[in-house]
Amino acid sequence: MRYLSLLIVASLFVFVFIANSFAQSSETESLKNKVDMLEKELQEIKGMLKQQIEKDVQKEKEIASLREEVQKKEVRVAAEEIPAQPATMNEAGGKESTKEVPYLAKPGTELAEKNLAPQFGGIYTKPFLRRFGRSTYLGGYMDFQFRATEDENGNQGFDQTRFIPFIYSDISDRVKLASEIEFEHGGTGGGRDGEVILEFATIDFLVTDWINWRGGFILTPLGKFNLMHDSPLQDLTDRPLVNQLIIPTTLTDAGMGFFGSFYPSELSKLDYEIYVTNGVFHGLDADGEIHIGETNGLRSSKSGYEFDNYNKSPGVVGRVQFSPFIGLEFGGSAYTCRYDENNENQMTIPAFDFLYQRGPFELVGEGAYAFIDTNKFAEDAGITDDMWGYYLEARYHFMPSLLKSWSPQIFTDNSTFTGVLRWDQVQTAGRDDNFESVHWLRNRLTPGLNYRYTEDTVFKLDYQINMEEKDMSSLANNAFLFSVATYF
Repeated sequence: MRYLSLLIVASLFVFVFIANSFAQSSETESLKNKVDMLEKELQEIKGMLKQQIEKDVQKEKEIASLREEVQKKEVRVAAEEIPAQPATMNEAGGKESTKEVPYLAKPGTELAEKNLAPQFGGIYTKPFLRRFGRSTYLGGYMDFQFRATEDENGNQGFDQTRFIPFIYSDISDRVKLASEIEFEHGGTGGGRDGEVILEFATIDFLVTDWINWRGGFILTPLGKFNLMHDSPLQDLTDRPLVNQLIIPTTLTDAGMGFFGSFYPSELSKLDYEIYVTNGVFHGLDADGEIHIGETNGLRSSKSGYEFDNYNKSPGVVGRVQFSPFIGLEFGGSAYTCRYDENNENQMTIPAFDFLYQRGPFELVGEGAYAFIDTNKFAEDAGITDDMWGYYLEARYHFMPSLLKSWSPQIFTDNSTFTGVLRWDQVQTAGRDDNFESVHWLRNRLTPGLNYRYTEDTVFKLDYQINMEEKDMSSLANNAFLFSVATYF
């Protein structure tokens, strides 16, 4: 019995041990299976995550590509539908934002971005206000004046001086067209003594910055003022005397040549133009009739543009302009041609100009000297002596804050006043009826005040103080002028 009990106890112990071993083995196998299953699921998750990442990268590439296409379309729309209009400057010299603009409007935009006065520009800095079709721009300017002078024989009253439509076109990426048509003093006909004339018309073929070709009726680069003579740009009504009598603005000549720009440093710029032309000065006919004299200087010698049938001798004109830094500019130019129908006498006109701007202050000036060769035939006809002239003009822009507070609708952030003072001096020469030499020295001091509602529209008040000497006698012809000029 005792041994039976021990055997039972031992059997129970063995059974418990074996059962426990089987239980532990079963639990270990279960855990191993779970681990294997988890590892398999983890691998599947990693594969799915990798696929998702690849899909996200592809989607980002597609989104970037779509954005680029949208931006290209917006640029094309801006180039084809949005009027090309350069940025305008507010009173403080700040500029208003502009959208992407085509080639012909970019020079005006760049001028505004540098906070420079319009006089720093050129023939491509017109404020294009209206665009037609894909690449053609229409605009222009008009001026109107009232004049009261002490000279009984002088001009009095009102005059619609100029109406100038212009047409510019981006024909292609390299071919550009620019033109202006002048209706002066109401045009011709109906008793009017004005004129209708093609002021200039050129075709440009662009090659690169430093050399491009231009041909047509060229706005002659003799002095800066002839290139930037638009009435809305000027702060006084009348053009300087040197640009009326020595460089008879607007001076246009038929020809062709080259122009371009260099950039010697980060801030400096060098521009040039050089052309061969028909020769616009026709001063002495073969029958002895002269068109050069003390009254009109060289102005009456401007002639037609068609072919070179006057003396079959070409003219050459060129200009170099250098800006060492933004706000300062120097220019030197010269024009030479035979001026008589017999093709025997040469006339050469060198000119110098400068422009300086610092904040609201500007100082501009230009001078020219006409060297006129004369043989015996020219002297006998009445042509004598050389002619010269220059002007200096100071300007100061301002806007009283009191006026802006009093009437902000009239005196806006884009409005400005300009006080201006110009000194002119010109000497012309000729012969009187007795073939005696005559010299006419004209001195003029012109103070003025103008108001610009915007940069494109200006109202001007001037008073001309003339101190002229002709054969040692003085002339009384001071004048008061009021005028308005605007681009459109």
